[in-house]
Amino acid sequence: MSHARHVLITGAGMVGAHTARRLLDLGWRVTLLDREVPGEYLRSVLGPAAEYDTLEVDLTDSVAMAAALADLRPTDVVHTAALIAARAQRDVVETIEVNVSAPLRLAAWASSAGVSRFVAVSSWSVYDERQPAPITEDSPVCTRFDSYYVASKLAMEHLLSAFASRSGLATVALRPAVVYGHGPNLGGAVGSAVLEAQMLRAVRGLPVELPATVLSCTELVFVEDVAAAAVAALQADLDEVFSTCTVGSGELTTVEDLADTFRQLFPGVPVTIGPGAASSVVPPVPTMPTAGAQLRAHLGIGEPLRRNDGFARFADDLRAAASARTAM
Repeated sequence: MSHARHVLITGAGMVGAHTARRLLDLGWRVTLLDREVPGEYLRSVLGPAAEYDTLEVDLTDSVAMAAALADLRPTDVVHTAALIAARAQRDVVETIEVNVSAPLRLAAWASSAGVSRFVAVSSWSVYDERQPAPITEDSPVCTRFDSYYVASKLAMEHLLSAFASRSGLATVALRPAVVYGHGPNLGGAVGSAVLEAQMLRAVRGLPVELPATVLSCTELVFVEDVAAAAVAALQADLDEVFSTCTVGSGELTTVEDLADTFRQLFPGVPVTIGPGAASSVVPPVPTMPTAGAQLRAHLGIGEPLRRNDGFARFADDLRAAASARTAM
């Protein structure tokens, strides 16, 4: 497939920005859309000399969205915008509008605009926590819900699947584990925001306290691995008009594991585990890690970074972003 393509990426947050950087490096034209484009953050990730277009529009405003996209003719779409975790739990109607209705409207527009591939970011949290074996795309998904976010992501997948079947729009739903990396945390990603806040403290040599409520046990995946999967999903040969892709590290992480990683990377920094603040949502506590070897082979992507290597890269990215801000 040709790389002379134009991608619309909705959501200029962590996954959207890092996906954009990879596609720019491949020679793609990139347009980033967000209700409020984080210009300084994008410059820190993409570089001050990067050439890309931006659009500021709220995807829940159907009239404004139609006007903003009227003359746009991308070949591909990557949809990353969403309300996450506690932010999604505040208002079920708003969560349905942002996490379900908006991506469906976008898919309908993409189909009418001749888009060849539609990649939507869902979540690994759609899988049932109680798994008999490592998680693959065929593992059981949730059937009972407490989280509006999880329910909305699975609803989005089902409706995109139906729309893909009816329209022929080739669609891939990515299911990443808890994503970490340098990001603006615009959509309410509690775990990602907590990790970045504590990493910033560690990089500055300040004491770190990891909250057990948010990070008791989970699977973490570095943002670059999610971006690599998004790019591969745009280019891979697909067997079905709709498919899912689980993106993880294959490694469960407890808060004690994470504390050990911080201590190894920042030997002079005091690292403790605290109770953390009460939250309106209880993060998933998986019993099995993801198993992605077969899918990675199909997509042509390498092994994901394990925790220590990923957090070392995370620290380097934060230092580079701080240096870039100082140079401006």
